[in-house]
Amino acid sequence: MNRTIKTIGMILTILLSTVFIAHGQASAEESESFVKKEVNEIAHIKSKTDKIYKSPDNKDDFQLAETTYTSRAYYVKSKTTINKKTYYQLFQGSKEIGWVASGDLKRNTRTLLNTTKSTVYIAGSGQSYNMPWGGTKNKVFTLSDYRAKAFKITRTETIGTATWHQGTLNGKSVWISATDVETNPYIALNLRKPSDITANEMRAFLLSKGKLPNNILYQLAPTFVTLQKEAGINAQFMFAHSILETGWGSSTISQYKNNYFGYQAYDTCALTCAKYFPTGKDGLTAYAYKIYRDYLTTTGPYYNGPTLLGMNVKYATDKGWSEKIANLMAQMKPYSSSYYSDKEASTKVFQAPQEYDNVIPDTKTQPEQYRAMPSSITAKVDVSAGAIVYSLPYIYSARYGVYQKGKSLTLKAYHTDVRDFKNESGKSVRWYRIQYNGKQAWVRSDQIAVSNLGFTSDTANLRDGADTKYTKVASVNKNMPIKFVKKDNKYVTKKDKNKTTWYQIYKPGTTKKVWISGSLIQMYN
Repeated sequence: MNRTIKTIGMILTILLSTVFIAHGQASAEESESFVKKEVNEIAHIKSKTDKIYKSPDNKDDFQLAETTYTSRAYYVKSKTTINKKTYYQLFQGSKEIGWVASGDLKRNTRTLLNTTKSTVYIAGSGQSYNMPWGGTKNKVFTLSDYRAKAFKITRTETIGTATWHQGTLNGKSVWISATDVETNPYIALNLRKPSDITANEMRAFLLSKGKLPNNILYQLAPTFVTLQKEAGINAQFMFAHSILETGWGSSTISQYKNNYFGYQAYDTCALTCAKYFPTGKDGLTAYAYKIYRDYLTTTGPYYNGPTLLGMNVKYATDKGWSEKIANLMAQMKPYSSSYYSDKEASTKVFQAPQEYDNVIPDTKTQPEQYRAMPSSITAKVDVSAGAIVYSLPYIYSARYGVYQKGKSLTLKAYHTDVRDFKNESGKSVRWYRIQYNGKQAWVRSDQIAVSNLGFTSDTANLRDGADTKYTKVASVNKNMPIKFVKKDNKYVTKKDKNKTTWYQIYKPGTTKKVWISGSLIQMYN
């Protein structure tokens, strides 16, 4: 009897085990019953609190992303939809990470563009990554450490709308954004390697752009070749740089001051404050020395490598500056790798040239912006602290001295390129040019009193009577200095039929008396 009971028990145990095993197999099959669809994307998990599921149909088995799985990119190989919600399967290399809901991801499609091999040059200051569209945890190298280095591309993909290149950097396979590389080899050229360009080739380039032989850069072309020999700086680069800086040789500063690179051309007094050089060679030599000293020698304060990309770190706020120069160089003469690979960088020591100030000699043609004052315009210092005499119309310039209160002085000129400014009291201040101990100097309108000086506030018609019905005698530009006619120490004025006040003045440059509407006059008393 007992033996029969034991036998029956064993049979029941086997049957139950079979049922449980069959049920387990069914559950496992059901857990894999969702439909996968292949995708080729890259994704980032948005938040540390987002859930990573072991299986998308089991919401109880998950881990939080936390810091372990955020700030990095993942390959996305599959997706599925369960209860109208989409999940994506993430991989780190070949290792599966899990499934994440669509709303918890930033995703981009991944498309192969080509596997064409090419060479580019590292230009940006971003990062290289171990996969495209990488995050902080995918970083391999900081690109600024490899500026101007060649990068050999082996594969190119688009991630969304952005282009990424794969290649080898410092012995490691990395991905770099296309925004951090340049294709023009001139951008990575050592600028102390000489160019084989000739003056005639430079001139031909200008002519191809519609410039004429009277162009100042056309005339200076041989000087660039000479300076290349003297300073050891690439002439093609210097010529391209001068084109960009002078607007193809058209800038007023280059025309009147032989200053081709804006030296000392402060924003508030660009033409007036810019340095003057007696000859084009002097101007170019000053430029070449500054580039040599500051940017192209290892001891220079702004040295970041002797290339356009290295110069662009400090030379220009425009991050596209180096690309613009390189493009001009390429248009002028195509890059020859066989030529430059055989050239050694110059080791010439370039000596400092003579220094010059900002003053255009009286014997030279003066710019239209320099407006001579009418004769006998005098001023008197009317502030107790005295009137400061500045070397330039720039409050941070050197000070020559101080005129004490009550001192009379003669005003020589006003320059229209010099900006007015507001003083501590909010009053609009204008700069006047004077002579001080035989030197050109400047004083401020808020420190002196002038009894008979005004300026046109716009283009103005001068008439032979105090009304618009009278004949126009002349037309003068805005900011023309004018001297008032005075009688019994008062301005001579009249009112027209519209009750507009008119002032009698001396026609600029003459002693002829004419009339101007008071609405066109601005005073700085």
